[in-house]
Amino acid sequence: MSVPSHGLHRLPDREYFALPLPSSSETKVLLEGTPAHLAHQRENPREENDAFAVGAYCHALLLDPKSIDDGFIRTGKIDRRTKEGKAEWESVQRRLALSGARAITDDQVALAEAMAHSVRCNPSAASLLNTLSHREVTVIGEIGGRPAKCKADGIITLAGASIIVDIKTTQSAAPGEFARSAATFGYYHQAAWYARLVSQALAPVDDFIIIAVEKEPPHLCAVYRIPAVTITAADAHLDRLADTWWRVLEGDRSGYPTTIENLEPPAWWLTAQERKLT
Repeated sequence: MSVPSHGLHRLPDREYFALPLPSSSETKVLLEGTPAHLAHQRENPREENDAFAVGAYCHALLLDPKSIDDGFIRTGKIDRRTKEGKAEWESVQRRLALSGARAITDDQVALAEAMAHSVRCNPSAASLLNTLSHREVTVIGEIGGRPAKCKADGIITLAGASIIVDIKTTQSAAPGEFARSAATFGYYHQAAWYARLVSQALAPVDDFIIIAVEKEPPHLCAVYRIPAVTITAADAHLDRLADTWWRVLEGDRSGYPTTIENLEPPAWWLTAQERKLT
């Protein structure tokens, strides 16, 4: 597949994911993992689960409702234990393969609609969504001197600056819990990756803002800004991570060192031992 020119593009998910370029979602594996981990992930892609379908539908409701008809195929509950259910499931899978759409059940649609409603009822989130200059946009730029990609939920261009808006579904949008989720799932790395590429395509990025909405009722919503100092710290690793991604594409499958290494204890363990002595 040919790589689009640097800048902004409107690409469906299937075409975006097929682009042979490093992304934040793939390179975040390298924050803790090795080239072998990334290679295994690329060569053994996981099937999308129910949570992914709900999140994708919620995104479509909030960002691009017109894409729903082409992007999703609604199904009832299919009992694949029966002969009829197996046949219906195979039929759905053929339709999905041909169309590039996602399957979603009526229950999942209802859940996504409830989450989207909660986001719209949050005044800060609603204001951000109503101000978007670009929605569901692919950005092609450079990281580490070679092409890279991201797909931003939304971008606001205002007074010579860009603001990136990202929607996340989460178990808990409470500040402490969501901060832990951000660290665990690589949201700080994502913010730096997106900021680098969007700054190249548009005006410099001033803010990366996350709209977090809970998956469980009452689907509370909160809006968070990623601090600039955090983005700067994460940005320092981007060139190295992008370079490693390209090495994996070129055949690097290296893992952990093969020599005997010292197992240094984490800082929290050392602190705990010091407290025991006082």
